[in-house]
Amino acid sequence: MYPIDHFNSRSFVTSLSFAADMVPIDQGYDWSGPYIGLHAGYLTSNTDVTDLGVLVESNANIEGFVGGALVGYNLQKDSLLFGIEADLGWSAAKGSGIAVNNANQYELNWDGHARVRLGVAPGEGQFLLYVAGGLAVADFKLTVGDTGQTKSDTYVGTSIGAGAEYAFNQNMSARIEYIYDNYKNGVFGAKNWIQLDDYSAKLKNSSIIRAAINYKF
Repeated sequence: MYPIDHFNSRSFVTSLSFAADMVPIDQGYDWSGPYIGLHAGYLTSNTDVTDLGVLVESNANIEGFVGGALVGYNLQKDSLLFGIEADLGWSAAKGSGIAVNNANQYELNWDGHARVRLGVAPGEGQFLLYVAGGLAVADFKLTVGDTGQTKSDTYVGTSIGAGAEYAFNQNMSARIEYIYDNYKNGVFGAKNWIQLDDYSAKLKNSSIIRAAINYKF
């Protein structure tokens, strides 16, 4: 038989160890470091189409699932955060023109972003609020309903957004965010339209609501 005080000592040490494991990570959580993640959400987009220079479809709607991977790096100073992030996503967003028969078909095949994030973690804790902005790219495809001809091209635009992220522990976090991409005027001299015979299609913008789960190293 062990003395009673032996069991009390072991129980006391075990209790202290368990209590230490239960200390909330919001007591000085650090967002700094590299991370990778997966994202998924819903995309809606608008397109203008002209025929021989005449606007025949205005704000033709494209919508559907978008999802893929992301990678980034954060630096934190007190409650303030600065980060860079890039993502790429496959899209199932599609849309049709207004014609009753042989309508034009629109597809957004993939999109991506290269953004800067600025955020604040209240109390240096595990909850992060942030805004983000940078470049957006997207692959857009037009199929002319009358002829069946198809053409796709890559668009480059600007991106802004905002979101909230929560860290479950020192490595895993999840977020929800809204992203608005503007392709209307292009950037760096990139064209913002597809020319196919008499038709010209202009990808104007995209709105994305998505969630992501990240792993921080």
